[in-house]
Amino acid sequence: MKTLLVGVGNPGRRDDGLGPALIERLAGSRPPERAITDLAPSLFSAEGRGTVEAFWTYQLNIEDAATIGEYDRVIFADAAVEETETGEATRESSDDPELNSGKRSSPTLPPGAVLESLSPAASIAFTTHEMSPASVLALAEELYGRAPAGFLLQIRGAEWDFVEGLSPEGERSLAEAERILGEYLKNF
Repeated sequence: MKTLLVGVGNPGRRDDGLGPALIERLAGSRPPERAITDLAPSLFSAEGRGTVEAFWTYQLNIEDAATIGEYDRVIFADAAVEETETGEATRESSDDPELNSGKRSSPTLPPGAVLESLSPAASIAFTTHEMSPASVLALAEELYGRAPAGFLLQIRGAEWDFVEGLSPEGERSLAEAERILGEYLKNF
């Protein structure tokens, strides 16, 4: 099985960089944006179970449909925004452009991270400059007649300032995401 891990986010926006940080941690260093990198097979799968490749990007684009169409399985890793019980986002405000840029908002996101199945779903956006993971899967299916099995690894973030480096909570969430991902890939 050929697996692609896609880390999405901005490393210059604190925990928004959780997706790229996961790629960096697994690859040993941060590769250039969109450079497909082989991850060591021993990290995840038993011999004969396939390959795991990865890349990171600031945001998903329509061109990503062609790339993911070459894989059997794709896992999108992205920072998640937690909501309060009243439905208000924990970022500065619901007018925050980062919050409205496609980041998943989940009132039930546990501390750390969660891996969920993802189905292709076309959505209309103001621009095709950025797309949701489900939209990229839907586009791959529409254009190439095949979408890989899709998954979303939501990694809970806490701070979104214009600063490189993760918050302490982001670091803990990243460790949990790495554990969840490793466990999943070893077993499937």
